[in-house]
Amino acid sequence: MECGICGRQEELAFRCRYCKGYFCPEHRLPPNHSCLFLNDFVSQPKRDREFIEYISGIESGAGSRVANVIKNTVLLRFSWTEIAHLAIGMALVAAVGMSISRIGFEPEYIAVFVSAFLLHELAHKFLAQFYRAWAEFRVIFFSALFTAASIFLPFKFIAPGAVFISGSVSERRNGRISLAGPLTNLALGTGFLFALMLSDSRLFFEGARFNAWIAIFNLIPFMGLDGSKIFAWNKLVWVLAMAASMGLYAAASLISGRGFF
Repeated sequence: MECGICGRQEELAFRCRYCKGYFCPEHRLPPNHSCLFLNDFVSQPKRDREFIEYISGIESGAGSRVANVIKNTVLLRFSWTEIAHLAIGMALVAAVGMSISRIGFEPEYIAVFVSAFLLHELAHKFLAQFYRAWAEFRVIFFSALFTAASIFLPFKFIAPGAVFISGSVSERRNGRISLAGPLTNLALGTGFLFALMLSDSRLFFEGARFNAWIAIFNLIPFMGLDGSKIFAWNKLVWVLAMAASMGLYAAASLISGRGFF
């Protein structure tokens, strides 16, 4: 049976008596899988065996706690299902990128398009796992369909799926997790923009423009995109992020002299 957090196959998986999910030994305790009924677990008397075990872990040394943080964030956990969905998403985004740039199958451009999408999604996943939530990317059928259709349309839809999050995440943390994706594209795009200022390369132009477009599109406060969660959390942060993304797109177009479209 597959662990609900890390996807590890276990012959005898542990079943949480609160949320009824199945987990590996590492994630069997409610706090370790961000159990939806965590309050019920915490309210248990200290004689409860699982509660005592958890408290013992909390009271362990600083080194153990740091190792735990590294294990749960830096070492990102992927299931085979997520890897398959990411592969589908990367293929769709690469195809849209080629249609925007009007180029054929050129590996260096494909790498730019794929990295813009992949690092965006991994930024969501990294921060969500840092907050000890379950987070995995999944293709959404209709979103993938619109993304595929936009290959042949003037308006480009670049959202084949999303990182789904489960756990106790506040509106503020959810806003930060949503912001992590567009900020990653802004950072990548800015790097390409500086490179473009030093060398008038079309690859650098496409890198800056494509990252800017992904950031702009995802910041639209609609349909559950990142922008809707950021806007609900902090409107000023949303305005600044959208302005920076549009500024990056405009700067790349003006510096290269290739126009906005």
